[in-house]
Amino acid sequence: MPPPHIRNRRDYTGPLYLKQGFRPFFLGAAVWSAFAMAIWVSFLLYGDSLSLLGYFSAQDWHIHEMLFGFLPAAVAGFLLTAVPNWTGRLPVRGAPLALLAGMWLAGRLAILISGLIPEHIFGIVAVIDSLFLVSFAMLLAREIIAGKNTKNLPVVAIVSALAASNITFHMAALEIIPIVSTRQVALLAIYLVVLLVTLIGGRVVPSFTRNWMARNNVTPLPAPRDGVDQLGSLLIPFAALLLLALPQSRLTGLFCVFTALLHLYRLARWQGFATISEPLVVILHIGYGWIGIGFLLAGISILTSNIPFVAALHAFTAGMIGTMVLAIMTRASRGHTNQSLEADTGTTAIYILVSSSALIRVVSAIWGNPPWGYSLSGLLWIAAFSLFAILYFPFFVKR
Repeated sequence: MPPPHIRNRRDYTGPLYLKQGFRPFFLGAAVWSAFAMAIWVSFLLYGDSLSLLGYFSAQDWHIHEMLFGFLPAAVAGFLLTAVPNWTGRLPVRGAPLALLAGMWLAGRLAILISGLIPEHIFGIVAVIDSLFLVSFAMLLAREIIAGKNTKNLPVVAIVSALAASNITFHMAALEIIPIVSTRQVALLAIYLVVLLVTLIGGRVVPSFTRNWMARNNVTPLPAPRDGVDQLGSLLIPFAALLLLALPQSRLTGLFCVFTALLHLYRLARWQGFATISEPLVVILHIGYGWIGIGFLLAGISILTSNIPFVAALHAFTAGMIGTMVLAIMTRASRGHTNQSLEADTGTTAIYILVSSSALIRVVSAIWGNPPWGYSLSGLLWIAAFSLFAILYFPFFVKR
């Protein structure tokens, strides 16, 4: 007879949409990402589109909904699906999953209509929006600790820090803590996400690559984890601290360049070029590669005046976040619905769209942010996430 947790997975009879965490959260992340970007592009082109957003400026709303709206949904979808495999515990599903997804959606709607409520109760919007990340961090901590999966406690720490950053972002926007700006909080959140991708991507990219290469008899295999990988992971928090504390220091610039080169070398050891025939694998390498590009651009922007720092930020956000999120969402959705781990034409188109969006956004930032740059990049982003939502919708509700 199978173990109880295996029987529970087989015997689940609730709505298929609530069977696994990736189903509601991946779909929600994709739809909200496209919707929020459409509003932002509309504002950039026509103005006054975001006049109902209460205490958020248009730019703050865009930053918040990308970093603390869309992104946490994608992270939750991945972790709620992965943690049961890490711990051997039963997955969160059914009513508890619906409640968690409802918290996330309530936050999105509360902020979207915050301009319709009186100013003296703006704090209610902040509380509603903060509930999801706080609850998710607590749930994640419970699962990791109960499963005695201590090696993944750093993931809990990062998600908890994101939850605290979200609260701080609201407080900064409400001017409760005027000494802290929303931009400072956003930078911290971006670096936390870079660290999260470094930790998780540092496992899944070489692992998935090795599995594909072994199945297809391709050699040499990715290098095993060693001191280079450990040093790469350690450099990220130090580079982030320097960027936050000493953003104009030559030391910071040199450290960022060194961090970039080490991560690009680390990536080269994973044999990504050997997987060029399978987009489902090579996109992981492209997504991780944006970490090295981001730190390289950050370092050059500090050491010279030729590149604006915003180019580095968009390498981390449009590049790393956008690409890696779609890489993980497509692969996890296919893998957990018993689909082939090969990219079809639609999935390949998703990767081309998001990669083009990121490249255009970074290049246009280097060229001084011409209107065509952010408009075209935004439209390609909308197309990528909309196409994902359309093509993968059956995976979430029918399979």
